[in-house]
Amino acid sequence: MFVVAYPRETQEIVMDAHNKAFAFYGGVPLQMVYDNLETVVDTVFVGKERKFNRRFMALANHYLFEPVACTPAAGWDKDQVENQVGNIREWLFTPRAKFDSFAELNTWLA
Repeated sequence: MFVVAYPRETQEIVMDAHNKAFAFYGGVPLQMVYDNLETVVDTVFVGKERKFNRRFMALANHYLFEPVACTPAAGWDKDQVENQVGNIREWLFTPRAKFDSFAELNTWLA
């Protein structure tokens, strides 16, 4: 499992996380599912249709993966993503761990 922590969610941080994850796994999946985060999706249309951010699409095209968006208000899509986040929080941070910096936290996560 790959986990990395950041202080906020900016586009640069999202791209950095992708680069680190692909290096960790030694490859790139064919598809990746996204929860319509603003740093990735510019416009949400009907169903799974999205206008992805052009900088994010440059990353996807560089690594040759297809971004797939969760359907708004469709629990069966989003639950897959949210459950993973909740599980990781429970597994790694119960009891709550304390760190002096994100660097220290990420060293522990690695």
